[in-house]
Amino acid sequence: MKLIKSFRMLPFFCIPLLVMCTPVNPPDSVFTQKVVTKTFTEATGIVQNPGQGFLSSTRFSSTITYLRLQWEQLEPQPAVYDWSVIDNAIKNLDVKNGGSIGLRIMCCSAHSPGYYCSPKWLFDEGCKGTEYTITIPNSAQGGALIPRIDPIYDDPIFLTRHAEFLKALGDKYRNVPQVNIVDIGSYGNWGEWHADYSPSVSVDVRKKFVDMYVAAFPNKKLVFMTDDDKTLPYALTFGIGLRRDGVGSPTLEQQWAGSTRYAAAVGMADQWKKAPVVFEWWTNYSDMLTKGWSFENSVNFMINNHVSVINDNIGTVPDDKMPILQNLAKIAGARIVLNSISNSNLAKKDSTFSINLDITNKGVAKIYDKYVLRFYLYDAIGNIQFTADGVSSPNDWLPGNYKFTESFKIPATLASGTYKIGIGLNDPTGLLPMFKFAITLIPRDVSYITNDVKVQ
Repeated sequence: MKLIKSFRMLPFFCIPLLVMCTPVNPPDSVFTQKVVTKTFTEATGIVQNPGQGFLSSTRFSSTITYLRLQWEQLEPQPAVYDWSVIDNAIKNLDVKNGGSIGLRIMCCSAHSPGYYCSPKWLFDEGCKGTEYTITIPNSAQGGALIPRIDPIYDDPIFLTRHAEFLKALGDKYRNVPQVNIVDIGSYGNWGEWHADYSPSVSVDVRKKFVDMYVAAFPNKKLVFMTDDDKTLPYALTFGIGLRRDGVGSPTLEQQWAGSTRYAAAVGMADQWKKAPVVFEWWTNYSDMLTKGWSFENSVNFMINNHVSVINDNIGTVPDDKMPILQNLAKIAGARIVLNSISNSNLAKKDSTFSINLDITNKGVAKIYDKYVLRFYLYDAIGNIQFTADGVSSPNDWLPGNYKFTESFKIPATLASGTYKIGIGLNDPTGLLPMFKFAITLIPRDVSYITNDVKVQ
């Protein structure tokens, strides 16, 4: 009887034993392979991203603080530099959200607080100059009517000393990621390339200023003042961006790419595909009305010419016109919308895994800082276990829709299990923050968490 009882009890004890022996990851046959698709909702408002939007703005989120600096302020004595104003501006940046600065150097300013904009020692060394006493009427910047001096721009002493200064400026900041955009300034009143008080110099001499900046900042986004239509064609050959400070004036808007004035500037209309376009209004909103200029036309001019950065000097705008300004802030630069992502729910180790993406750039320009499309696999506790960069470059995404497939190999050493897929637009150096998608999903540090995948 004992033997019979023992035999009958055997199946009872074997059941839990079999359960305990079941593998943690069931065989492939237990899971059904399928394609999983996740769609995203576009954000309705302005998405703050590095290197684009409004300059030094208080009404919109602004990632760029703009500094117009006098040479005499930065080099008070020969080869003795005071970088404190730039360094302090960098210290106060919201770097986590892409804060950076834009720079323009002035050798002459009708609004300088004193006689000198270029340093006194420069003239003491023998540099020739032109004294003037004038201020600009109806200027938002103001400026007292006092004597000032403008250097002669082809003076050998000026050219030598200024090239030395720009080299020192470049040595200090060319590898600082928070210095984002550098104007090719220096020449003319406010560094805007119109010599109001000194005699104009030859195009060959003016080209030397372009060379100085290209040598000092070979890795920065440079923009050139389009007021000098004779030197502009030379600047364009370096892939330099454009800056126009007179938007709003119907005459200046008509004198743009494709006009007789810029006939020699080959490729000007498409330069935005290589480098950013920066615009600034001629004057504020109320003065535009006084002049009979159209605010709407000025905004459309910026949009139609692929603006990335706008100086917020338009002043007070009526409430009923604010949606126009808000839309400009929304679409300036790149506005990258991740529409959907789809992938198989299963992946094999040591095999290729593919992800299908649907992305639209709803902005009017593109990303100019070097970013990569990066994929992540996160484990159950949120640690990154694998990364891979896509083949498609975000810097190639002009306005429009892009549907493409990215593939990467799952390492044979990756542990089996379920992972969450992350996707981000990242600076490969890690010095700039992630470029955010214009979607409602909140990102996690370096990526957006999308679908799951089970690795076997």
